[in-house]
Amino acid sequence: MTAMTHWISEPLDALLEKAVAFITDTAYRAVAERGRFTLVLSGGNTPRALHQKLARGIREERYLELGYKLPEEARRCTRNPDVIVPPWTHTLLFQGDERYLPPSHPDSNYGMARQTLIRNVCLKPSNIHRMPTESGDPEADAQRYEMLLKGLFHKRNSNNAPPSFDLILLGLGDDGHTASLMPDDKGALEEKERWVIAVNAPNGKPPGIRLTLTLPVINEARAVLFLVPPSRHELARSISNGERPELPAGMVKPRSGDVWWFVEGVV
Repeated sequence: MTAMTHWISEPLDALLEKAVAFITDTAYRAVAERGRFTLVLSGGNTPRALHQKLARGIREERYLELGYKLPEEARRCTRNPDVIVPPWTHTLLFQGDERYLPPSHPDSNYGMARQTLIRNVCLKPSNIHRMPTESGDPEADAQRYEMLLKGLFHKRNSNNAPPSFDLILLGLGDDGHTASLMPDDKGALEEKERWVIAVNAPNGKPPGIRLTLTLPVINEARAVLFLVPPSRHELARSISNGERPELPAGMVKPRSGDVWWFVEGVV
């Protein structure tokens, strides 16, 4: 199967609605085919509004208007039966990267996800897999998260290849970084064996140590969704066109999955 690149650019509300519909459809397809939906969340501030809209769901009428077929097992929002929500009870949640901070810290990616999404949907606590940041040893915590992934995926993948997540959500930095893979970190970008690594991001916002999935894992995904603010519209377009292959985001080329660029339109 040849991977494809898709480009969607809309004003924010319409863009988020289309993203929620796409994620919801992807989730139900995964559950129908494999019994579960494995979703990797991105960090930073850009996903906040998407998380909130994803937690609220999408109206059935709009879902159908966007060309999606209503799943037989569609879950309804208890507060509004006309709204479709993803199959959260069959969803396993992961992190693509994390700042090496306590989950209670204002800059914690997990803390943001918990506030905007996790606490507002019916996820099983045992299906929420956050990156550990407590030991004081980032490299050990990176290995710990990698072992967690291997434990969850090894029965379905006996050859020690990276897991195939159903959907990985990614952001795009001003410098072309994605997850916590930075343009000047050659070692991280060339990593071939490890699934999760600790990196130092002195130019990150905020700067500091982070944990991140590696490119071999990201490029094994069944689908990747970039969510991009309008300030990075032109950068996203150049990367999606294949013009910036040297940037970390330009190195995201799933082996058999599609890349979806959801980019807020420039006003």
